[in-house]
Amino acid sequence: MTRILITLPAALLALGLFAGQVAIADSDQYAPPDTMEEGNATLFTAEELDDLLAPIALYPDPLLAQILPAATFIDEIDLAARYVGQYGKSARIDDQLWDVSVKAVAHYPDVLFMMDQKYDWTVSLGQAYASQPQDVMDAIQRLRAEAEAEGNLVSTAEQQVVDEGGVISIVPAEPAVVYVPQYDPMAVYVEAPPAGYGFISFGIGFTIGAWLNRDCDWHRHRVYYHGWQGGGWISRSRPHISVGNNVYISNSYREVAVNNKVIRHDTVRYREELRRNVQLQRARTGRTLPPARVVQPGPASTGSRPPARPATTDVYRGRDVQKAQPASQTGYGGYGNRKDATTYRERGQTSRGATQQFTRPVPAQRPAVPSPRPAPTPTPTQQQAPRQAPAGGGRLQQR
Repeated sequence: MTRILITLPAALLALGLFAGQVAIADSDQYAPPDTMEEGNATLFTAEELDDLLAPIALYPDPLLAQILPAATFIDEIDLAARYVGQYGKSARIDDQLWDVSVKAVAHYPDVLFMMDQKYDWTVSLGQAYASQPQDVMDAIQRLRAEAEAEGNLVSTAEQQVVDEGGVISIVPAEPAVVYVPQYDPMAVYVEAPPAGYGFISFGIGFTIGAWLNRDCDWHRHRVYYHGWQGGGWISRSRPHISVGNNVYISNSYREVAVNNKVIRHDTVRYREELRRNVQLQRARTGRTLPPARVVQPGPASTGSRPPARPATTDVYRGRDVQKAQPASQTGYGGYGNRKDATTYRERGQTSRGATQQFTRPVPAQRPAVPSPRPAPTPTPTQQQAPRQAPAGGGRLQQR
């Protein structure tokens, strides 16, 4: 009896400590450092948004409508990239618990891997869309108008460009296939293509599926859920998809989800570099740099943010616009070579560590990817048979 009386208080004490840890983990009282909050409190200027969105502004509207909200779910983008990288075409994407926008992007591995590899760029894109959705939509229209004025944005066999009084839409030209354009954002908006040559090219087509359940409403400056009801490309593609008992067609998607916690991620250095690029570009044109605006906390915000730091010329040294190498096919505002990709990947890992230290909730451990089953031991007869090379040289084949 004495042993039981002694053990019971100890168990209650341990249970109380565990409950306290759970309460702390679930609370939203954790905040990033002041420097992170200060840097993230500054809204993107119009020219910074132009530089940020230049690599994807010419993507088709249905795909763009998934990329923008998906960029706010940066942790799920990372999980999806590792999952698709492991299982390839056989991945059961529709069964995962990611946001519907992340699942939609995961059906296009090239786009998914791009967003995962360019961590700082993707986080900044998510922060811009979460804080300035209308400004983001306006920047895309502004960039499209520039590309169209230079003769680079035209209708082709892969895409249909519709200009309705200055509002430019880009939609799939084929009912069952969508193409992702490849272009150099350092040239496509500012330079006319040579005769017989275009700055925009296209690779293989990707299947249009029910996961493309959103589109861009340029008149109302928003991304919206259409549920495969509507005209234009939606009515053309609808016969080619399955709409019955589909996980992507639900009234619960009418409100496009945005993960506002993306604001807490550390992108201070990347934003300073982006601002440096704008300063260099303005120095070439002789224009002055206006003061940066500050994010005003909304009704859902907890507490007020510190005032943004005044803009100075002593910022992180970014790329030299006048000496930069041309961007790769995938763009990223000119940061396109392998060395830059490695640098930003390492910087992204550092940012993730800082974010996981100062934000909640943080997953204790990423879900482990099940290992493949071991191959059965061959029989003597099988050992004598010649081996056949796996299809594709043993590597996962992407669409």
